[in-house]
Amino acid sequence: MSDEIYKRQDSVENNEKTNLYSVDRGSADLSRRKFSKTGLLAAPVIYTLASKPAFGNHCTISGHLSGNLSQQSNNHECGGCAPAYWQGAPTTSWPIDVGTMFFDATSGFGVDVYPGETMMQVIQNWVVNGVASYQLGAEAVAALLNSFALGQEIYGMTPQLVVQLFNDNYAFDPEGLKNTFQMMNERNCPL
Repeated sequence: MSDEIYKRQDSVENNEKTNLYSVDRGSADLSRRKFSKTGLLAAPVIYTLASKPAFGNHCTISGHLSGNLSQQSNNHECGGCAPAYWQGAPTTSWPIDVGTMFFDATSGFGVDVYPGETMMQVIQNWVVNGVASYQLGAEAVAALLNSFALGQEIYGMTPQLVVQLFNDNYAFDPEGLKNTFQMMNERNCPL
């Protein structure tokens, strides 16, 4: 609120007689105003603190980085399988078709980072051929496959989050993104 609005509000409040006791309304109004200003700003923080975490388990990126030190009500293991696992796994064990194009908008990443390449080809170009420019893609594909096959409870991410993380970060921080996916993928593979 602007100062003019406060001045008008003060003059109205100072002219009102609320009770028989003498009250210094000026200082009360100031403290109420300060409270209302900070109260309005603090409300989102309070709601944030009171809300349940979106993931609610220790297998998330945040949970993994914190060392899983907090008390857990569930005693399951977190897991993730590396690109090498998915490259050698029977194609029937893939939760999506091995011929899915990397850029496929429904089952893939929706961006054409590896033009004309299938998910399997991206993994093979890193695992088998050692083409360094494919390591990020291979880790991303493994992350997507893990999120489908293991679910959020064990892998810590949904397929939608994997795709969103990739699309939001591959151009700006490819090394950090690769390291994040690699950390998530190189946990105990339960498959």
